[in-house]
Amino acid sequence: LHLAGLARHRLEVALDGAPDFAEIIERVAAGARPAPPDAWILGRGWTERTMDRSALERLDAACDGRRAWLSSHDGHSAWVSRAALELAGVESRTADPPGGRIERRADGTPDGILRETARDMVEPVVVRPRGDDLAPALRATLDGLASLGLTGATDMGAYTTDKGQGRFAGLGDDFSAIAELLDELEGRFRLALGFPAAALLSGAVQDAGIVTGAPLGEGATVHVGWAKAYADGAFGSRTAALFAPYTCGDLDDRGILRLEPDLLDEIVACAREARVALAVHAIGDRTVAFVLDALERAGPPAGGVPPDRIEHAQLVRPIDRPRFAALDVLASMQPIHAPADRSMVEDCWGGREGNAYAIGSLAASGARLVFGSDAPVERVNPWHGLLAAVRRRLPGEPDPGWRPEEAIDIGAALFAYTLGPAAALGSVDVGHLWPGAHADLAVLDVSFDVLREAGDELAGARSVLTLLGGREVYRS
Repeated sequence: LHLAGLARHRLEVALDGAPDFAEIIERVAAGARPAPPDAWILGRGWTERTMDRSALERLDAACDGRRAWLSSHDGHSAWVSRAALELAGVESRTADPPGGRIERRADGTPDGILRETARDMVEPVVVRPRGDDLAPALRATLDGLASLGLTGATDMGAYTTDKGQGRFAGLGDDFSAIAELLDELEGRFRLALGFPAAALLSGAVQDAGIVTGAPLGEGATVHVGWAKAYADGAFGSRTAALFAPYTCGDLDDRGILRLEPDLLDEIVACAREARVALAVHAIGDRTVAFVLDALERAGPPAGGVPPDRIEHAQLVRPIDRPRFAALDVLASMQPIHAPADRSMVEDCWGGREGNAYAIGSLAASGARLVFGSDAPVERVNPWHGLLAAVRRRLPGEPDPGWRPEEAIDIGAALFAYTLGPAAALGSVDVGHLWPGAHADLAVLDVSFDVLREAGDELAGARSVLTLLGGREVYRS
């Protein structure tokens, strides 16, 4: 998940679930009305299907001329106001950056939609809450996670190293913002805190003297996580890089590779030298093969360094599945994406449905699975994720779910949410309930039979008591 993003989402305009463009505009306007004239209007959650590309200028009226930054549901596109574009100096003459695209009107002027690395042209000037302004939202977020029985997570950090502050300024906004609030986390939540892979290239990681798996502070519950690199875009924005074109929208579109081979090789080499493990975002089949090729060229990390991981792996060719096990690359997946995206798969990945969200096939090939949510992109609820992994559907939908042959059993799914991530970080005393382990416990309000059945009743599970290291952190 993205912990800073999840906390900040509580303070933003929520566009998730808006049925149409008119509702999006109304929600933005409602969020802007009480805001000071110099405030940024922040939000997230719009999708391509609800956007009216002929009326994007309505954003300026909705936010009354303020600067606005509205992230898409998948986080790989942004819709920004004219004032935000002007502040960042993005205009008609501004060229598309490598690995990104500025969407434009017929006359060449930017229409406000920024794809992939084009987001990075405006994001550095966006002002987001942090410090004392963020602390209450972070506390509420941690309470919400504990109420679901979550005692730890892997954080994936920000896109870029921009806007970091304090001791860890070179590691980017999300890392430094969470590090500023370390006291809120220590003893309350186990976190492997990630950072942008660009911090390896800049030398910020080396200067900070951090390695994956090492404690971040004086406590024992927050550790340094993986360096995150983005090799392609996202499915919802149709920027995930594919071998064959999308079967929706522009029929020549094969997505966007955000990294050139030489740059990815340089990132991997820097990671190996710095004893840092990589988490590489790769959704499309072309990107998954591209990343596996780079990791194979580099060879494995040194002994004691956690394994690299490919994040999402949503479209994987059969020929590439065994390579995860052969290279000891973790398949870091979010089961909730499969039923949530099924209609898009059928529309946009026509003829490749058998390679989409192939969790069962990857497990059968020997790949080590680690599961998560990618929140706030998707719901953080792990019980919904378990339902999706075992039943291949969302709560309330009928059995069998979508492509049930890719389902896994409840034991394998629980392993991928608990022991799998713990083993990935080299933690031998969490993720299980054997004697000698830390007492990270969630006492659920459902029976073991409900857990084993993994049906709709499990999707409503909540924790009545959550402990971290034997200490109570939540009680309903």
